[in-house]
Amino acid sequence: MLLRTGLREEGLFRLAAAASVVKKLKSCLDSGTVDQNEFSYDPHAVAGALKCYLRELPEPLMTFELYSDWFKAAAEKETDEKLKQLRTVLQKLPTENYNNLRYVRVSTLNIQF
Repeated sequence: MLLRTGLREEGLFRLAAAASVVKKLKSCLDSGTVDQNEFSYDPHAVAGALKCYLRELPEPLMTFELYSDWFKAAAEKETDEKLKQLRTVLQKLPTENYNNLRYVRVSTLNIQF
């Protein structure tokens, strides 16, 4: 839904949806009973649920362990070397984290890993 219509919505991840709507969507997602039509009118609720998911992960998507590696790669001045280091750190991610990150980044920015 976010890919189809939400990315055209101004302030999608900045403007908050009603907490009760986000809570209901999260509950539906947890139980596997999401009626997409019910939430299709409110991309802010969907974005809010995605933000909650990422915030509530037991460990950040890019992991505590690799924190300094990410910053080291990001600080690299030369673009080709920066990309090389970022790819190296990406390869160190646990498979589940990599797949989640890849989906979010590729879906929203159309970036190839």
